[in-house]
Amino acid sequence: MTVNHPRTMLEKGFALGPLDGKKAFLPGGFHNFTTDRDVLNRLARQYPRCNWGGTREGVIVLDEDPRNGGNLDALGSAVLDTLVVRTGSGGRHAYFRFHGTIRGKLADHPGIDLKSWRTGYTVMPGSIHPDTGRPYVIEQDLEIKPLPARLLPLVEPPKYIPQPTVFSPERRGNGIVRKVCEAAHGDRNAMTFWAFCRALERGEQLLVDEIRAAAQSVGLDDREIDTCLRSAQRTIGRAA
Repeated sequence: MTVNHPRTMLEKGFALGPLDGKKAFLPGGFHNFTTDRDVLNRLARQYPRCNWGGTREGVIVLDEDPRNGGNLDALGSAVLDTLVVRTGSGGRHAYFRFHGTIRGKLADHPGIDLKSWRTGYTVMPGSIHPDTGRPYVIEQDLEIKPLPARLLPLVEPPKYIPQPTVFSPERRGNGIVRKVCEAAHGDRNAMTFWAFCRALERGEQLLVDEIRAAAQSVGLDDREIDTCLRSAQRTIGRAA
C-alpha cells in the first residue's frame, strides 16, 4: 500500500466512505463513513473506481483554494508542521487537532475554508479530482499536530456581544420577526428556519430581509443564516 492510498488515512484514524467525484455515495453522507475494514472492503468492491472521503473526530482542516487567493504559506512555515495533502486542484489541506467550534472560513485570509468533522469531510489522498484529473497526494506525511494557539482567533467564531435591538416597535410587532428576536440561544437556528418558511409561503421578500436582520441581531452569522434560508427554500419550493 502506497502512502497515497486512502487506507493510509484509515491508519491515521479517519473514517472513510466512497465518493462520486466529491459527492458521497452513501445515504446519510459522511455520517455513515466507517473505520470497519470489512465494510470498507465491501464498499471498495461495490464502487471499484470511486474516490474516498474521510473525517476524524477532533480534527479540522484548513482548505487552501489558490483560485480564490488562498495561501497557507502566509500563515508562516511553522504552522504547516503537520499532515498536509496536495489537492487535485492545486490547493492544500492542512490537518490539525482541535475540538472547538470553528468558523466557515479562516478570518483575515481569503481563499482558506475551514472543515470540521461535525459538518463534512475532505477528499482523501489517492482520489482523483473530477475536473482536473489530477490526484490528491500526501505532501507532508507528519503527525497531525494541535492547532497552533496563534490561529485560534482566526478559527473560532467571533464572540457575540448582545446589543439592544434595532427594530422599531412596528417591526417587532410582526409576530414572525418577534419570534426570531426572542428565540432562546439554542433555538435561534430552528426559529430562523421556521420564520423563513413562513415568509417564503407568503412571498414577502421584505419579511425575508427583516428575518435576516433579526437573526443577525441575536448573533447568527451570515453562513448560519444562509443555511437556514436555503433549507427553507428547499422545504417550501420557492426561491426568495
